[in-house]
Amino acid sequence: MAHAHELADVHGDVALDRVLEQVARSAGAVAAVLAVECADGRHVWHAGDLDVRDAEALAEGVLEQGAVPEHVLVTQVPCRTCTAVLAVVHDPAAPLDPAADRLLEAAAAHAGVALELRTVLEVGTRESERMTRLARLTHEVATAADEQTLADVVARALPGLTGARAATVMRLEPKVGELHVVAAHGHDDAQREHLLVTPIRASEVPELAAMLNRREPAVLHIATASEPLRELFRITGSATVLSVPLVAEDQLLGVLTAGWGQVDALADGEAEVLDSLVSLAELASTSWHNLRLLAAVHHQSTHDGLTGLANRTSFRNRLDEVLRDAVDGEGTAVVLCDLDRFTGINQLFGHSAGDEMLRQVAARLGGELRAQDVVARLAGDEFAVLLVDVDDQRADAVAHRLVDSLDSAFRIEGRDLRITVSVGLAVHDGGGGRGDRLLAAADQAMREAKQRGRNQVVMAGAEESAPVVPSLEAELAQAAGSNQLRLFFQPLVDVTTPDGGVVGAEALLRWAHPRLGLLSPAAFLPLAEESGLVTELDLWAVDAACGALAGLEPGPVPLRIAVNMASATLLDPRMLPTIRTALASRGLEPGRLEIEVVESRALADLPGVVDAMRELRQLGVRLSLDDFGTGYSTLSWLHSLPVDQIKIDRSFVMRLPDDGASVAVVRGVLALARELSIEVVAEGVEDAEQLASLRAAGCDIVQGYLLGRPGPVLLQHLVAREIA
Repeated sequence: MAHAHELADVHGDVALDRVLEQVARSAGAVAAVLAVECADGRHVWHAGDLDVRDAEALAEGVLEQGAVPEHVLVTQVPCRTCTAVLAVVHDPAAPLDPAADRLLEAAAAHAGVALELRTVLEVGTRESERMTRLARLTHEVATAADEQTLADVVARALPGLTGARAATVMRLEPKVGELHVVAAHGHDDAQREHLLVTPIRASEVPELAAMLNRREPAVLHIATASEPLRELFRITGSATVLSVPLVAEDQLLGVLTAGWGQVDALADGEAEVLDSLVSLAELASTSWHNLRLLAAVHHQSTHDGLTGLANRTSFRNRLDEVLRDAVDGEGTAVVLCDLDRFTGINQLFGHSAGDEMLRQVAARLGGELRAQDVVARLAGDEFAVLLVDVDDQRADAVAHRLVDSLDSAFRIEGRDLRITVSVGLAVHDGGGGRGDRLLAAADQAMREAKQRGRNQVVMAGAEESAPVVPSLEAELAQAAGSNQLRLFFQPLVDVTTPDGGVVGAEALLRWAHPRLGLLSPAAFLPLAEESGLVTELDLWAVDAACGALAGLEPGPVPLRIAVNMASATLLDPRMLPTIRTALASRGLEPGRLEIEVVESRALADLPGVVDAMRELRQLGVRLSLDDFGTGYSTLSWLHSLPVDQIKIDRSFVMRLPDDGASVAVVRGVLALARELSIEVVAEGVEDAEQLASLRAAGCDIVQGYLLGRPGPVLLQHLVAREIA
């Protein structure tokens, strides 16, 4: 069966052959030759008593307007797409037919029609072939399995579609503003290697930067190119390059380029080539965008959105694969890690701090593993690790390393926070294991680690032979009795005078841990809250603060000292007797002691909290509402609470003076406090601009690193510090 282009040649040539045969059989004629010169070269058809060589020689003569024998009649054939000449060879011995000229003209007209028919058939054939190629290309682009396959398909297709010598597909890296060649076709090995390893920074190539900004095609010539682009042209042997941006859903994905070695390569057909390239770019952009969407959906279905780790489903699938492929002597281990008392982080510092903690924990756990191992987040604060090809000893060592990786503090929102982890370990040797059973065994071991005191590793099925490390909770319970608790003091300063006078201090608890060093409250208060030890710490802090206050030399202004107190301590029956004793035994006026409570709905909801606050007020102790503006604030509630002072939370102060909303909040709180005769303290002041903004708003008392960091000594005066 003939192909399309073969059919075109057959039909066109049959028509021409018939015309020439009729001319060759006309009166007095012995042969006929049709000479045609088109863009694709010369073509010769002949009929009658003339061999091929003589026919070609005659055709060359008539096309080049050389000497023609007298017995040969020549006429131009009308044709819009080529130059065509019809030559009729007569018998020199026979007389010439008087009607020969008219017959020749008629034959030329018929030959012209036959040539037009052949041209039409050829154009139709080429268009059919082009449409077939486009359909095949469309299918390949639309069904590409990934971005690299798509780029390879497009780069291979570009030269054939546009007539270019070479082509590239570039991916845009928007974060760094670079174009990276991901596929190249038509270059030699050295050129291709250079393109693939050399990123193009758009800011250094003005032509590319302009094209990307306008998101329009551009024709680039070596003669007018900038130096970086001209050098790239030299390396790749290009003189003219047509570039088209890849854009989908208003997102810039990359660039397609088609290159030619000639400067005037697009002189005649630039519009047609541009249309082809733009059409391919649109098709490729859509497919590329769809591939990214599919990849994103697949990633979301198999990964945790917060940490980027594998999720439970992905972890289970990988665990089953490893167990199925394992052979004897290859151990597979599951390490289940559950953070200890993580809910305290969320409750004390908010969910944003908790989320950041989870992200940092994920990074630390992943940093302890090999490339073939897998770490996943299974639930809120539960992580799992899959160890491949390990024995019991190796798995146990990795599990302990994971515990140790969380020892150091996490820097979160300007605070040093600490967390510990309880770990369960289960190991299976060889194949035939079941993932659900291995996970269940690790989970049971993790629960055993919790029961033994947390912050340790328990291996499923292992005998308890090693000495158990004392839990942090047990150590905290002994901290006060072991003289491990300390108070640090941060001054409260009256800024209404140029020199600033110290009017008091906030007592901040520290734990001098024998193994972990000096710990801030963030490292152990969540544990104290959860374990019920917070009241012991609060009562110790009240007594120690009163002792520090009593130890001061008398000064011009009696200093006040503030101690933080949990809601649970306010309800403890020992609270009031402890405060009375601490004040009376030191001979202190009750008004020099301030009890700070954190603003929260719990203060209003817990039965007896407000009553306890009123009893303290009756005793003469001052009450301060800490972190004001971040919790449950209503005007009616504030009016009903027996407070002497409110402390504007540092989250508002840190955004002064640039954030208009924070300025408005601070001014509003100050105005409200003046109406209710409540003192205001701004905490977290760290720079002079914040201080100036607070002064301008009418805030008299401030606290923060600008005026004094927490220290072990209770200061009565600022040391060598000018705050004017």
